[in-house]
Amino acid sequence: MCSKSESIVNIAKALVAFNLEVKIIEKDAKNPHFKNDYATLDNIVDEVRPLLAKHGLVIMQFPGGDGEKYTLRTMLVHESGEWIESEPLTMRPTKNDPQGIGSCTTYARRYSLSAMLSLNTGEDDDGEQASRGNGPAQAPAAPQSAPKPSANTNTPSTSTGPTGLISEAQVKYCHKLKHDKGIDEDDFRRMISEIGGRESIKELTKKEASEFINLLNNYQKGA
Repeated sequence: MCSKSESIVNIAKALVAFNLEVKIIEKDAKNPHFKNDYATLDNIVDEVRPLLAKHGLVIMQFPGGDGEKYTLRTMLVHESGEWIESEPLTMRPTKNDPQGIGSCTTYARRYSLSAMLSLNTGEDDDGEQASRGNGPAQAPAAPQSAPKPSANTNTPSTSTGPTGLISEAQVKYCHKLKHDKGIDEDDFRRMISEIGGRESIKELTKKEASEFINLLNNYQKGA
């Protein structure tokens, strides 16, 4: 059973608002072992982080273990100080080496994050291998990430497909920052151009979108 702060009134309201806005998370990678598509941790974080911030929420994840098994606790925190924490998720890496532990960590974080926020990722059982051998304690082999967009062109790489571009949630969050910080249209377009020479915000890749959000957060009018 999860643990929580004495009151969860504010965090509950924020979660309701978050769930009204969050959409299906697109699958952006393929597991070479099972030939199935799934949503990577990076893609999930890129999609949900702007919405979480909008509603005063943040996810915190704490790894642990005893040398043989890996554990992960996931905590959802609200700006009011209220919080909800999951029970530790325990897994056993397929190999007790950096690659095996890294794969286990990524899978545990992705699984726990999706479960904590009740995300719709079009579940595809990317952890199919976890159901073999030692059951839930068996971590899947490291999945193959989707190709990254080229950094040496002024247009997004076509090899990544639509899922390589900025998400709708990120676009909305950027426009919210523009409004909140009083950024005029000329400065907004200039800042977009500084990120890879793009002309439109919708041409940004997900990585460039994260850089653009940082640029907006650090914006000081007249500086």
